[in-house]
Amino acid sequence: MTVIDEFEEHRQDLEDLLVEVLGSLLGADEVAPGWDEPLEDTPVLASQLAIFDREDGSYTMVEIQSPLLVGRLIGSQLLGVANPSPEDLLDVIAELGNILAGNVKSLVRHSCRLSLPTADAHERPRPSAGRGVRVTASVLGSTIELTVRSAGADEPGPDVCWPGSENYDEVMETQP
Repeated sequence: MTVIDEFEEHRQDLEDLLVEVLGSLLGADEVAPGWDEPLEDTPVLASQLAIFDREDGSYTMVEIQSPLLVGRLIGSQLLGVANPSPEDLLDVIAELGNILAGNVKSLVRHSCRLSLPTADAHERPRPSAGRGVRVTASVLGSTIELTVRSAGADEPGPDVCWPGSENYDEVMETQP
């Protein structure tokens, strides 16, 4: 069974996770399942993290894409400011990616290592069809997308960072 097969079996859990996390940030009344709606063709904020499986040496990518306007709403709510700066918006989408990827990892990839998030803004959504397991949530009528997929041949790229020092694994294995 591939990692994508595992996540496909947990598709409903992934959707529930996305709705729950967004609902806790924005209020449950503002968020609903997305029913697999496409992202609007507008600027988006995106975050990506890698999950490394020590047992088989594979990587799984976790990606979140949000319309810029929804990212501003989330940023305003989290930071308590009316107009978050572009840097704040990247921090917010990175943190949202981190929260979601940590939960995704604990769903089926328990003994794996999670990278630090990368964040960026794009003129339009990146296509995700056929690239793994995709779930969506609706925030005030706009779609937010969470995709879990196997890493491509060139992934994770050199911009992916891993927490901890060079001897992190050895130190952690000695802890009771």
